[in-house]
Amino acid sequence: MARMKDDFRALSGPQKVAIFMLLISSEQSGTLFERMDDEEIRKLSQAMSGLGAMLSNIVERLFVEFADQLSSAGGLVGSLSSTERLLNAALDEERVSSTM
Repeated sequence: MARMKDDFRALSGPQKVAIFMLLISSEQSGTLFERMDDEEIRKLSQAMSGLGAMLSNIVERLFVEFADQLSSAGGLVGSLSSTERLLNAALDEERVSSTM
């Protein structure tokens, strides 16, 4: 029988994203996959397929961490400058320009 993962601290970033992707609907995850490049999809797919069984307390801790990060940020503000900053961190300048 496969051993269930029980160490939250050992989860990598891609593994945490993989857990979220497996928990949301196919429609929601499809929308996110459409926005990823091939390398991101490959890394995330590897993380998803290698997760194995997860204890429920690990999933719960992931959601608590996510909520804590949101609350410590003081909420979210969507603006042109914040959107450009995020896109510039992830995409090349030409793609950002054509998107915005």
